[in-house]
Amino acid sequence: MAAQFLIKSGSSSLTSASVVEMLLNTRIFVGYALYGISTLLLTLALRDGELSLLYPVISLTYVWVTILSFVVFKEAITFNKIAGIGIICAGVAMLGADRKS
Repeated sequence: MAAQFLIKSGSSSLTSASVVEMLLNTRIFVGYALYGISTLLLTLALRDGELSLLYPVISLTYVWVTILSFVVFKEAITFNKIAGIGIICAGVAMLGADRKS
């Protein structure tokens, strides 16, 4: 989630779509580095965890990103976004409940 926010905030200062400019932008670079670290941690989690449980939990990132985008970037929260968040949360809850049985 922090990676997404760093990339979003860093992208606002880009003057072109140059790969070099993106890599020299500290926020974007750190954002990409955090994505790399999260991929490594996910690999470790998948070693002993269930893929069908871990990926739904990762989908909760959409919920937090929507909320923080509203707070930090003043992005609109529409009815469709709220409905989508509800569906994601319900789906994660259902998959989690299935795990207990």
